[in-house]
Amino acid sequence: MDILKITFIGILTALLYALIRQIKPEFAPLVALGGAAVTLIALTEKLLDLSDGVGEMISLAGIDKENVSILLKALAICVVTQFAADICYDNSCSSVAGAVELAGRIGAVALAVPMLKAVAQLAIGLING
Repeated sequence: MDILKITFIGILTALLYALIRQIKPEFAPLVALGGAAVTLIALTEKLLDLSDGVGEMISLAGIDKENVSILLKALAICVVTQFAADICYDNSCSSVAGAVELAGRIGAVALAVPMLKAVAQLAIGLING
């Protein structure tokens, strides 16, 4: 099972991080970053399968693909920025983590502007009759 592999990678990374932090503290963040990268690489196949499944459901439901695409991109922005911010927090860089989180929020909102325009136009059309 893939989840067992990913869990093992996480535990191994945590143990290596703790060990390296005691021996060579300057290399500990690199161990954490490497473990995170390996975890993301291990997840890519599952993410592609998930993306294909969502695409099939969208086709079957007859939903506008553009809006769903925007929502999925916004979700991806949130996940990636949270991941990066967590790494920053783990390495005692809370100001950088805050900046990364803010950038992710702004990116998600900027991505959603076309949807907000469409909702506003729909609302104006309903009000004006």
